[in-house]
Amino acid sequence: MAEKPHLHVLFTINCPPPGVRANPDSPRTWEHSARAIEGFCVRTVRAGYPPTLFAASACVDEQAPLFDDVVRRGAEVGLFLHPPEIGDGRFSRYLGQYSVEDQRSLIEYSAEKITSTLGLRPRSFRSGFFSASNVTFRQLFELGFRQGSLSEPGRRIASREAVWDGAIADPHYINPEDRLRAGTMPFLEIPVTTNPAEELARGMPHALQIEAGNVDALLQPTIERHLARMQREDVAFRVLCITTSTRIDYYSDSEKHTQTLEKLFDWLETLAETHTMVPVTAALAHERFRVLRRTIDER
Repeated sequence: MAEKPHLHVLFTINCPPPGVRANPDSPRTWEHSARAIEGFCVRTVRAGYPPTLFAASACVDEQAPLFDDVVRRGAEVGLFLHPPEIGDGRFSRYLGQYSVEDQRSLIEYSAEKITSTLGLRPRSFRSGFFSASNVTFRQLFELGFRQGSLSEPGRRIASREAVWDGAIADPHYINPEDRLRAGTMPFLEIPVTTNPAEELARGMPHALQIEAGNVDALLQPTIERHLARMQREDVAFRVLCITTSTRIDYYSDSEKHTQTLEKLFDWLETLAETHTMVPVTAALAHERFRVLRRTIDER
């Protein structure tokens, strides 16, 4: 009997500060944020999936005890950066629209704030609205980041410097000169899983975003298409990258998106018939990616 392919499953949540007009995915209040984080982490850990929290530095600073607790339960805390959420609002643009020097300063400032609060330096990164330019990844790597989830293949929103049309759909090392191509810089980019052939809105593909739609109509078809493509292309390192945000009250059983999350857990169990399921955080995915590369190189 042929060995079942390993399928790595990564659940992520973006944790911006509340009430930011520039980010409709932000929670209404700090209490709402805490309920979303606590509920999401409890549910994913209970289902066997250690979550990755991409958190704004202001969020970590305000809710440090909560983040300490979720780290103890196996979660990873990475950095979520959307410049308009920093400080007094003087940074009005999206990350990829800033110069290389300004991007570096914004990333370094936010990473240092999380480090001083948690005592742990974030090594994983996601930008607000998937905004990035060709200089972003090199700055991240030089500042100590080793993996991230900045891309949403099929997204085409030039006004936010978030153009990922034609981007690689599977985890890969970066070409620092061209963010749409693979390279040798050992920063592992883990794209959010999408179906670029279908759009939710102009320039926004179907994606594994919990609140984007229900399991039957959107999430399951997107996963099935992704699995079929990976099988067809004989992809060596297979990943489902799922995302959501703290505007959803995952603490509440009656919240419809909570119910979608629970139904997704149930449906993912059926994939164990054809795949070896491997729950990962972003950092753990990179560890397994390194092992696979070494194994291939030694053959």
